[in-house]
Amino acid sequence: MWDNILTVIMTLLSLLWIYPIVLILLNSLKIEGSFTTSTVFKLPTAETFAGLSNYVYGVTKMGFLSSLGYSLVITVTSVALILLCCSMTGWYLTRVNNKLSKFMNLLIVFSMVVTFQMVMFTLSKTADQLNLNTRGTSASSIWASVPVWPCSCSPAS
Repeated sequence: MWDNILTVIMTLLSLLWIYPIVLILLNSLKIEGSFTTSTVFKLPTAETFAGLSNYVYGVTKMGFLSSLGYSLVITVTSVALILLCCSMTGWYLTRVNNKLSKFMNLLIVFSMVVTFQMVMFTLSKTADQLNLNTRGTSASSIWASVPVWPCSCSPAS
């Protein structure tokens, strides 16, 4: 009995969770001028249906594939740096038992209390001041943004 009720509740919650994604996919199939407050929740009609032309335009004209490549480079490099630095820090904190390691452990635990938005605001400001968030497609601007993301994602930030 309870299993069936729990299954129904979880099914409803999963549908609520997926609904915004389905709505975005449906709206991506509409032509550009058909987005109004009253038509956002409607299915595309024959007049508003764009087919896959929006996706073709995004891939060919908007540089989607190069942006995807830049995102992959930044993500893979940042995750590798996060794994390396956090593993070394964890090893040090568990093996070395002195006042410095206890203080560092307290700082890391305390940083989990601070919200991500507070960390991201100060990190963005610091990246601006150090010119690390240069916008562009050159290799130097991509590699300049790599140190910013491990700092924002690790618990020690």
